[in-house]
Amino acid sequence: MVAIDRLTAGELRDRLPQLHPVYRQCFAAPPWSESPAELDDYPARLARHTGYPGAYGFVATDDGELVGAVYGWPAPPDLPDGSDFDRAVRNAITPDVAPLLVAPAAVVAELMVAPAHRRHGIARALLTRFVDAHPRAWLATHPEAPAVALYESLGWIRRAAYIVGDLPLVLYTSETTSPREAALPRESSCRADRPLSQTPVDRRPPSRRI
Repeated sequence: MVAIDRLTAGELRDRLPQLHPVYRQCFAAPPWSESPAELDDYPARLARHTGYPGAYGFVATDDGELVGAVYGWPAPPDLPDGSDFDRAVRNAITPDVAPLLVAPAAVVAELMVAPAHRRHGIARALLTRFVDAHPRAWLATHPEAPAVALYESLGWIRRAAYIVGDLPLVLYTSETTSPREAALPRESSCRADRPLSQTPVDRRPPSRRI
């Protein structure tokens, strides 16, 4: 039986030993194809993501085994511009999209489900819970991520395409008429998207996921 539980930023950091193996399974494979160094850097990445004000997430467990997670933070009132990723987003979006990426939106930083547990609705459940309290949400992912089809089937709209370093990314947003009607964000082969980062980015941005 799969259970979904909400965690604070501190509780997410405490689950690093369980999150890291899932991350490796998700992002070592195409289209992300992260290097061993990038995979090893996950603890620092998790620390950065959970350091954003209001950061929180949900984890899925199956008989006590952590099999998936989603986390992020409430978007700030203004678009950040402190990293290559932030500036790439600013340059790629149109003026009508910018208001969709700031408060009261939710930023989906990571969405991942272990390969052996995919296609059982876990990603859908995680994302639904994460965006449920927000009128809109956004994320970035690889254009070839398998989860793109899911996001689009759920009504997420592709707003921009851009490149950070050598990594192609697409930005999606989801809007709802009320928080309880929030549509699901999308996932990637394991990683959902990567959102605006206020810190320097490596190959990928902060939001990604399944």
